[in-house]
Amino acid sequence: MSTKILPRGKQIVFDRETRDYTMYLDGELVGFARTYHEAEVTLDQYVYDRSTHGQQVLAAEASEQ
Repeated sequence: MSTKILPRGKQIVFDRETRDYTMYLDGELVGFARTYHEAEVTLDQYVYDRSTHGQQVLAAEASEQ
């Protein structure tokens, strides 16, 4: 079996063995979902939460200076 290099960004891959969908963000495993739609919604929410949390951290650091 060869190692696959995953692309940057969001990716959802169907696993034929488990019949689940595997979610990746920038090549890193995020989690699993039972349906493609569930994976899409979950991954979108994860990206949104990371982006808004990251902005809050930057704002907090700026206010400390």
